[in-house]
Amino acid sequence: MAARAEDGMSTTTQAPHTAPQAGSTRQGVEPPARFDWMQVVRHTLFACLCGVVCGFASIVLCLFVGTARHLFERAPWLVWLLPVMGVVQLLMYRWWKLPLNLTTDAIIEKMRAGDHLSALLAPGILFSTGMTILAGGSVGKEAGALQIGASLGTTLAKPFHLHNILRRENHDDTYEINRYIASTGMAAAFSALFFAPLGSCMLVLELMRFTQLQYVTSMLIACFIAFLISNHFGIGDVINAVPVPAASWRIIGVCIVIGIAAAMAGSVFAIAIRLLQALTMRIRHNYFVWVIVGGLLFAVLVTVFGWWRFTGSGGEMLNDVLNMPDLSADFAIKMLLTVLCLGMWFKGGEIMPSFCIGGLLGSACFAMTGTDPLFGAALGSICFLAAFNRCPMSAVLLGCEIFGWSMFPFLAVGVAIAFLFGYPVGMYGASIDVLARSGWHRFFSNIRASVASNEVHDDAGFTDFVMAAGSALQHVAGSAMLAAQSEAIREQRRRHRHQDKDEHSAEHKIR
Repeated sequence: MAARAEDGMSTTTQAPHTAPQAGSTRQGVEPPARFDWMQVVRHTLFACLCGVVCGFASIVLCLFVGTARHLFERAPWLVWLLPVMGVVQLLMYRWWKLPLNLTTDAIIEKMRAGDHLSALLAPGILFSTGMTILAGGSVGKEAGALQIGASLGTTLAKPFHLHNILRRENHDDTYEINRYIASTGMAAAFSALFFAPLGSCMLVLELMRFTQLQYVTSMLIACFIAFLISNHFGIGDVINAVPVPAASWRIIGVCIVIGIAAAMAGSVFAIAIRLLQALTMRIRHNYFVWVIVGGLLFAVLVTVFGWWRFTGSGGEMLNDVLNMPDLSADFAIKMLLTVLCLGMWFKGGEIMPSFCIGGLLGSACFAMTGTDPLFGAALGSICFLAAFNRCPMSAVLLGCEIFGWSMFPFLAVGVAIAFLFGYPVGMYGASIDVLARSGWHRFFSNIRASVASNEVHDDAGFTDFVMAAGSALQHVAGSAMLAAQSEAIREQRRRHRHQDKDEHSAEHKIR
């Protein structure tokens, strides 16, 4: 039996990017994995350096964007320069040979595919986000921090020559390492910005569809170092805390209501941005035209209707509504302006505007129920985030780290409802939804079967239960990995088709 088990362990061979095919006749033997202590040291040093650099990079981003916002508040007429800022952004991206349509969701897709990220992405998104904020654009800097972190992580990893800690001869691990180094930088930069290391690490894990679990220790090291640096200087997105009410069935019911409202609004938000981007490219494939049109339309709306307080990232508005309730439909105005900016290809982020939109929505919903609207604003901001980015676990952790761990039961209920009733494909594509399609029901069915076996057979104990759970979880993880890889391949093929179409149309115009 032992010899057979050893043979079974050693005869499965799998390419790094493809799933094993049934009926394969290949008889190659996979070499045994070797634990490399030197790689442990290199990974640790990389995580520490990444945490330090990304922490200070987030501070620079905050100071740069804060200065831009201050200048706009002193000179609101700068809103009419928004089309010019959009054109300058695109020219800068073209000069640095960065794709003009490089958004946060595109970066995440490149990371999922294991593609290499340009080092120029960090200064590109830094300056372009600052320019949009300088002209009053309704965008945030948080997604910019994600892009900066991913770019810096990729750049900082080069001298370390990182490989998997468990190494096999003739195994190319470039695909896994590219995803890991970008994910570590992204998590560290976001951690410094929100003072939330646990939620930031979980956010990147969810966005990467849990394919980086073997590197979670390094990611946590980088996140906590970046958090300590930003916390020391006190520079980041400081969000006000709110009083948490006592648990009651009425509060739980209101959490369900706001979860449903956030699911609907968050789905509309994500769909509207994607739809507007696709519509503009279908009408005319020219990004310069659309930033000019979008910038002029934004300036006209803000000037005519007096929507000056809706400009910028929305961080100030969020803190205002967390101090004094807003019972109006202002969330719709903020959503409209943010969709207009991001849908018209201005550079910037959508996370802080989503916090603001959710806070305004939650405040209005809680006020209608006769309960504390301040608590509703805090809950609504997190539920809206979970609805539009499809990352529920990180949303709960972020909410607990921002508003306090006493919020956990209410956040768990609201976020679960927002996630269940929201559109399955959010702003960054499917994340944890891939896991839902890859066999979690098998995991729980195996658990129930093990429990039933323990009840029937007296000799079946806790060890059997644990082994059954571990085996089922391993199967689910493998299925999720294959599902994520298949989806990444489909997305890559789709991008290639679009590129070929664009090249064909360009050649046709030349002729």
